[in-house]
Amino acid sequence: MTAKGCDDSGTPWFVAAFEGDYLERYAHRSNEAAAREAPFLVRALNAPPGARILDLCCGAGRHSNELAAAGLRVTGVDLSPALLCKAAREHRQPAFVRADMRTLPFEDASFDGVVNLFTSFGYFATDEENLAALREGARVLKAGGRFVQDFFNLKPTLAGLVPQTDSMMGRTQVREQRGYNPANRRLEKVITLRSFDGTTQRRTESVRAFSPGELGELFGRAGLRIIQRFGDMTGAAFDEDASPRCITLGTKA
Repeated sequence: MTAKGCDDSGTPWFVAAFEGDYLERYAHRSNEAAAREAPFLVRALNAPPGARILDLCCGAGRHSNELAAAGLRVTGVDLSPALLCKAAREHRQPAFVRADMRTLPFEDASFDGVVNLFTSFGYFATDEENLAALREGARVLKAGGRFVQDFFNLKPTLAGLVPQTDSMMGRTQVREQRGYNPANRRLEKVITLRSFDGTTQRRTESVRAFSPGELGELFGRAGLRIIQRFGDMTGAAFDEDASPRCITLGTKA
């Protein structure tokens, strides 16, 4: 993978990474898990029934559906046609829109709350592009509205990084190789899939490894004030040295 988060052909990794086998490889990110996590999100958003919520990078719509079931009016946005197709097929209540998070097709102050979950941030080649995505989320948020971002917590993530794992997905061998590139400060993963007939496919993932302090700086530059940080999707207290996640709750000034 190149230093700019592209694959060997020069295509940004996130354009193709969420197609095909993605949902099977991340099957543990289930509807049941989303149902367990939704009450924390509802509390964090502090939004009344009927409030408009944007699920920014909604994937297959797991959390969109749960937030809608809690009485919120949810719009899910994602770039992946495959994930949006699954979302629309399985979840009828939220609205789903295909868009790049850097250029959202919504008017200013359209939403009472925004959620951005499962490390759906830091995908782009430069910090300015990543900041642009955060600014777009802030732009469509009403004054006083809340923004919930779920990102990995850098210190324990690097300390616990497993360089390689091998598993089976049906009759396909899955090898995942992980590493941290200090030159561009990105966590990078190469997924190699070898099927029983000898066919080999490769997927890549590359995410800018922001520290909690760096995320806080980006929130400020995007016009968001941090209210609190949490260590997981139950609302546990945040510990920079030990918490698995860095969940930042901000509000728009």
